[in-house]
Amino acid sequence: MGYIKYSTLFQTQLQETRVSNLCFSEASSWHYRLGHLSYDKMRQLGLPYECNKPGTPCSVCPKAKLHRQPFPLSTTRASTIFELIHVDIWGPYKCATYDGYKYFLTIVDDHSRATWVHLMTTKSNAFPLLQQFISFAENQFGVSVKIVRTDNGMEFQDNSALSFYAKKGILHQKSCVDTPQQNGVVERKHKHLLEVARALLIQAHLPSKF
Repeated sequence: MGYIKYSTLFQTQLQETRVSNLCFSEASSWHYRLGHLSYDKMRQLGLPYECNKPGTPCSVCPKAKLHRQPFPLSTTRASTIFELIHVDIWGPYKCATYDGYKYFLTIVDDHSRATWVHLMTTKSNAFPLLQQFISFAENQFGVSVKIVRTDNGMEFQDNSALSFYAKKGILHQKSCVDTPQQNGVVERKHKHLLEVARALLIQAHLPSKF
């Protein structure tokens, strides 16, 4: 009796294993047919639950769906004011101000995180404003800007800009293409400024044109 009992139990387990493997195989087949659809999405299509269980890990999905790894947090910081400034342009916005401004230039000091914002009608106003700011820092604070960090906007790297940097002895650092994280200080400042403006508009019950 014991032999028959254990033999029957073994056959039952073997059959369950075969069915399980069959379902895993079927799930993988549907996974491939549906363009490597996730198993959670496959479950929403009404396939039998047993066939929604993931089978062998797919080696294609990580290669096709892997996103860029997160950038490590920067722990470095300038030791003095205006040793490094972060510069970027935001805009155009869909609604202009009453004076016709659709852009703004943001300048952030890396050491103090002090921020200056200048409204602009066009992006071509950006570099003249940056020149004025560098002169302002020299006259009012008695220090020279040593490094200017921007994205790859042509406003900050045309011939007149490069000539100005060379004359002042300023090192111009540019972020890599499609890598705004490398200019993240001013990018996050943009996010903060827009959130503050949006909050004030909502609180005052004003439309976006304001």
